[in-house]
Amino acid sequence: MPSFNPEPLVASTPLHTRNFHQRVGEPRRTPNNAYGFPTPGPQSPTAATATTKHYFVEESTWQDILDHGEYDDVVVGSGLCALAYIDEALEKNPHRKILVLERGESWLPDHFQNLPLPFNLVLGGPSETFPWTLTSRTFRSEVGFLHGSCPFFGGRSTFWSAWCPRAIHGEWDLMRGFPKEVVALCDEPFWKRAETLLHVTTADKLSTPVFGDLQKEIDKRLIDGIQRIRAADFAQPAPLAVARKTSFSKVAFDKFSTPGPLLAIHGRQLELAKNNKGSPLSIATNTVVERFELDVDGDGPDHSAVVLHTSRGTLCFPSGKTNVILAAGAIPATTLLMNSVGEPLKDRAGSRLSGHFLSHIVARFPLTRKVGNLKDHLEIAASYVAGRRKENDHQFHIQVTAIHSPHPKTDAEDAARLCPDYAAAATRQQLEGSEQHVVLVCASLGELSEINKHSWVRHNPDHPDVTTNIRLQIDVAQTDKELWELMDEATYDSINVMAGDESDKIEYWHEDKDAATGKWLSNRAPTGQIHIEGVVHETSTLYMSDNLEGDPTASVGLDYRPRGCKNVYVTGGSLFPSSGSWNPTLTMCGLAQDLANKLYEKNKQGETTK
Repeated sequence: MPSFNPEPLVASTPLHTRNFHQRVGEPRRTPNNAYGFPTPGPQSPTAATATTKHYFVEESTWQDILDHGEYDDVVVGSGLCALAYIDEALEKNPHRKILVLERGESWLPDHFQNLPLPFNLVLGGPSETFPWTLTSRTFRSEVGFLHGSCPFFGGRSTFWSAWCPRAIHGEWDLMRGFPKEVVALCDEPFWKRAETLLHVTTADKLSTPVFGDLQKEIDKRLIDGIQRIRAADFAQPAPLAVARKTSFSKVAFDKFSTPGPLLAIHGRQLELAKNNKGSPLSIATNTVVERFELDVDGDGPDHSAVVLHTSRGTLCFPSGKTNVILAAGAIPATTLLMNSVGEPLKDRAGSRLSGHFLSHIVARFPLTRKVGNLKDHLEIAASYVAGRRKENDHQFHIQVTAIHSPHPKTDAEDAARLCPDYAAAATRQQLEGSEQHVVLVCASLGELSEINKHSWVRHNPDHPDVTTNIRLQIDVAQTDKELWELMDEATYDSINVMAGDESDKIEYWHEDKDAATGKWLSNRAPTGQIHIEGVVHETSTLYMSDNLEGDPTASVGLDYRPRGCKNVYVTGGSLFPSSGSWNPTLTMCGLAQDLANKLYEKNKQGETTK
């Protein structure tokens, strides 16, 4: 195979190090577009043409890749697991050749909350796609649907709430059903490595006056009153992937997303490649991965993926040495494997489906002198309460956002930018008239049972589009309903604990019929209002096992390889045997980093035996 540079350097100086005048001066090198001499240059640049040249694979380079490009890794997806794998793999070996395939285009350059306030309108709606056929049983159930995919560069990382608790917290091991080897892997260095990648900082450590006295007071009340919250195990300041070190070594508030870090790695690798100290990172957008083909003529039960079919042509890896890293989410990974592997994963892939159901309760209590020394400006607190139903160890957690807004009209933009969970933030109407109150927004998440035979993903081969040829069903079992009820009561207990001496003056927000307006009342809002449609954090569709042959429904082994595959690896929540209640991102990223380390050690051993 001819030698191939996956992304040739276009100039002697890396683009990101050149100043404005140097970049503007580039057209002088091309006679047909030199500042309008001798004729006007192109007049209709697009966002794609403006960014692709500098960051993404151009069409001419893509054709070279199709013809004779071979990589160490092809990473499917550009979200948080993709970043975790790529960052760790290149940290271990900067010469590793990696190609990223993203089905969408580059859209948001950062998390939408870091952008001007009008960008809040992009959350949901057309930015979310549903690559499956939903069953009528799900559509008519309490949960209604499963939240979809964000098919753009960065994926869900540009929209997520950034809560990053550990799945093992002190004495509480929340990883029910996980292989013992995986639980043992999750030690302090494991968590620290993932937290460093995502810049995780607890809300009480953020260097902004908005997270100040109210944060300290809410944390203290929840921690001191944990015994008065039924079924609760612990409370803590919310761990958030929002930290950004400034030049003054303080930690500022900024929601974490992957476009910036991935492009930073891209620039770093270009510079390393210039000095023969690394390989470029290639990122191809608008490239839909459809399926792969296995070399079934090989010996043994596992076979290498040698062909990868995409919307832009077919990638071939005849040596079978290129790793395919599935980092595009649980459902897309499951769909891809169903269309590619066949019999080895029959009755395994998609046999489980779990995730989180939600409640959303908004309350307020009046201010007293006992609620800290609150300033005459916006203050926010973010706290996390975790618990479980003792009968079956099924878990829930409560994401508390407390807000004191003495000037709602002028506080609006800061509140929209700084609320840890935008989907569960106080509305302007709730804040207006609450100037002398603390408003509590509690987003509570409980786990769906992973052993419900009525929740599944199934292949639907008659559907013409291989990227959506699945049927998906989520069922709410009786045990889930019992957990949901317990979770709601624990949330009300938490509100009472936070209100303290003012608990007899708590008011709850009641929506009007159109849900656009509402009012504060002393009685609780009806269950139909606080239970939110839509399951989030889907897991378990390709769950891992330490006994892959002995467990008839497990799909992936401890080496992250699906049954029947040699060089295909899975990342993300699909690996989880159970969802737990904890937000899954930190654990997902930690496991993706572990995969990168395992492949690095495997390569080292291979080189030693040569």
